[in-house]
Amino acid sequence: MDHATDALRLIPLGGLGEFGLNAMVMEWSDHRLLIDAGILFANADQPGVDCIVPDYAYLQTPGTLHGMLLTHGHEDHIGSLAFALQACPAPVYGSRLTLGFARRRLRDRGVTGADLRTLVPGTPVELGPFRIHPIQVAHSVIDSLALAIETPAGTVMVSGDFKLGQDEPYDQRTDVESLAEWGDRGVLALLSDSTNAEVQGTTPGESAVVPAFEEALARTRGKLLVSCFATSVPRIQRVTDLARQQGRRVGFVGRRMADNADVARELGALRVPDGDVVPLYAVADADPSKLCLFVSGSQGEPLSALAAIARGEHPEIGVGPGDTVVMSARAIPGNERSVSRLISNLLRTGCDVIHPGTARVHVSGHGAREDAVELLRLVRPRFLIPVHGEYRMLVQHARLAAEAGLGPERVQVIEDGEVLSLSAAGARRTGRVEAGRVPLDRASGDEVEDIVMRDRRALAADGIVVPIVVIERGTGRACGLPQIVTRGFVDGDQRPELLEEAGRALISAVDAYAADERGDPALVRERLRLEMRRFFRRRTQRRPMVIPVVMEI
Repeated sequence: MDHATDALRLIPLGGLGEFGLNAMVMEWSDHRLLIDAGILFANADQPGVDCIVPDYAYLQTPGTLHGMLLTHGHEDHIGSLAFALQACPAPVYGSRLTLGFARRRLRDRGVTGADLRTLVPGTPVELGPFRIHPIQVAHSVIDSLALAIETPAGTVMVSGDFKLGQDEPYDQRTDVESLAEWGDRGVLALLSDSTNAEVQGTTPGESAVVPAFEEALARTRGKLLVSCFATSVPRIQRVTDLARQQGRRVGFVGRRMADNADVARELGALRVPDGDVVPLYAVADADPSKLCLFVSGSQGEPLSALAAIARGEHPEIGVGPGDTVVMSARAIPGNERSVSRLISNLLRTGCDVIHPGTARVHVSGHGAREDAVELLRLVRPRFLIPVHGEYRMLVQHARLAAEAGLGPERVQVIEDGEVLSLSAAGARRTGRVEAGRVPLDRASGDEVEDIVMRDRRALAADGIVVPIVVIERGTGRACGLPQIVTRGFVDGDQRPELLEEAGRALISAVDAYAADERGDPALVRERLRLEMRRFFRRRTQRRPMVIPVVMEI
């Protein structure tokens, strides 16, 4: 085979059609790279699920995985790294801070000995037939990278999550000069962040939040609690500097917040003197007016530190009149109701709550429409592939590119599992691969099988019915009326009458069975289950889970 004529294949295992789950396979001949390995946060339709990871079965098909490239340290880009490594071990490449966060996540999953290698902007790395050039970009977590990847079919630019951030400090802004240089050399395809493709204008830098935090600190008599993403080191640094100027010490509350703060401080990315950090156990005895606490739980997660504080259930920290909570993050799509409920619960304690709807305490880490157009202008790719976002965001990004002058044949909107082949001859879809989702249990962290998820949804939607029937050994006749226990199914005035009617239906059903059938408890249980399902579907139009209990005496 003449490999020089092989097309480059892009195979998204996640991240194209949802907000999170980012995982893209880049493949030429039988050589592969994996770009990012993220999670998708669970929603209310997935009871008991902590998060969702991509199905990495494709990595186990024949071929050589030369490396896994991490663009930055957010959970939706590094959170499933342990599962990718389990499917196909390979060296992992990322910036210093990204690898610091990734190392903690791997440790949480019990993974040790991973081969982690640092990417430095301006220093290329050779991986099989690929040559990777890291490029600094601005984002809400520092040490974020775009990747210019030279392949035998041409150069592919991966934007990662980015904004231009030209008002950021020099070491945090997007390196537009390097992007333009690659545009001059020629770029086959640009994989560009679509998160804010529906947002007009440009995205401001992190310094835009400073005035609102200055005001919040000035008017807060008690504790100031700030809830943001635990990876938002630039914002944490700015607020920390403001708090220290007012004589406040800072603390980090919640396992993920404390872990990330430790990593960032160890690597010098977060600069806070030890004397200005208050340990969690000392918060209760400290002067509230001298505290600024960074607390995990900005998305309303029910088990988070902030949710426990709002319910009055946190063992060390409470809030009340005089305290202020700043929600310094936007709600991820699907989390809006949880965040709204959290804010209401906080307000019930008497504290003040400031959120992005009332003050500029958050700016996005993703470029808006003008940023996306500017990236196109700098890189000038032959093809644009919108990535990172729900399908509507990908489509809006494609329309934006059309307005900027890219013809429809040069913009390829694909979804998870679709294979896009790129070559000198053009771009075309050439098939599909399995790109499933694997939900992880909140308690154990193990995979939740489909049948378990169906059962959980059924219980959440229609409840459970447990009919307890006592039958006479030998004759199989029912002894008295059954006891019927229900949870999450019927209530109010309807309950006694309905359950009594259900009991009579059970007695009639048992008595109608042939004598040899009544002597088989397993058969009786199955018949009773079907009878109860039919009865309740007919009487209530609901389908509860029915678990009969048959006792012989």
